[in-house]
Amino acid sequence: MQTREEKNNKPLLYTLIAILLLVVIVMFFMLQNTKTELASVQDGKSKVEGALKERETALAQANMLLEQYHRDSIAMASQNRTMSDELILKKQEIAKLVAQLKSTKASNGAVINDLNKQLVELNDRLAKLERENQDLKLANTRLTENNDQLNKEVNTLSTEKAKLKNLAARLQASAVKVETLKKKWLSGKETGTLKAKDVEAFRISFAINENHVADAGDKTIYVKVTGPEGTTLPGPGGESVFDFDGKQSKYTYKVTTTFENETKAVEPSIWKPSETLKKGKYTIEIYAEGYKMGSAVLDLK
Repeated sequence: MQTREEKNNKPLLYTLIAILLLVVIVMFFMLQNTKTELASVQDGKSKVEGALKERETALAQANMLLEQYHRDSIAMASQNRTMSDELILKKQEIAKLVAQLKSTKASNGAVINDLNKQLVELNDRLAKLERENQDLKLANTRLTENNDQLNKEVNTLSTEKAKLKNLAARLQASAVKVETLKKKWLSGKETGTLKAKDVEAFRISFAINENHVADAGDKTIYVKVTGPEGTTLPGPGGESVFDFDGKQSKYTYKVTTTFENETKAVEPSIWKPSETLKKGKYTIEIYAEGYKMGSAVLDLK
C-alpha cells in the first residue's frame, strides 16, 4: 500500500513532467524556427552570391565585347569604313551600364538585366559585322588576285607589243647585189669575172625598204663577207666586231646612211680583199641595229 507521503508527491511529479514536456515542445518549435531562419539566411546569401557572380560575368562579357568593338573599329578604319550610328549608340549604352555596375559594390538586378540584353544585341550586331568584314576581306583578296592577274596580262601584252613594234621597226634590205671587179690589163677598165683568182674587189649595193614604224635618222650598216671556209673576211681596218643577238659578231666593214622612212637606195660600196680569193661560195650579209637586214650569195670558180 502506498504511503500517505507517496500519495502527496504524485501531483508534484505530474506537474514536473507536464512542465518538462512543455519546455521540450517550446524548444522544438524554437529549433524549427531557427532552422527556418538559417535556411532563409543561407538562401539570401546564395541569392546575393549568385547576383554578384552574374554581375561579374556580365562585366566580363561587356569588356570582351567592348574590346571586340575596338578591334573591329580599327579593322574598318583600315578599309576606309566607319561604324554605323546604331552600333556607336549601342556601344555607348553598354559602356554607361558597365560604369554604373562598377561604381557600386552591390549588384543591381535591373542594371544587370539591361546590360545582358544590350550585350546580346551588340554581340549579334558585331557577329554580323564580323561576317561582313570576312566577306569584304574575301572579296578584296579576289579583287587583288584579279588585279594582279590583269597586271600580269597587261605587262605581257606590253612586252608582246614592244616585241612586235621592234620587229615591225626592223629595216629590211632589198635588191642586194654583189658584183666582182677586175681591171683589164690593156685598157684599165673595170669588168666582171667569176674566177676567184682574178677578183680584185666586190661592189656591193642594196636598198633599204620603206618603214614608217622605224625611227628616222642616221643608220650604221654592217657588211659581213664570209668566205668558203666559213670565216669572216677582214676589211681595210682589220678585224672588227658588232653586237648581234646579244653577242659579239665579226663584220668586214660598215657604212653610214640617212634613212627617212621611205625606200632608199644605198650608195654602192667597194670591198677589196687583202688576199687572193679562193674558189667557192661567198656570203654577203647586211646588218643594222643588232639584226639581219638581208643577204646574197656569190659562187666563184
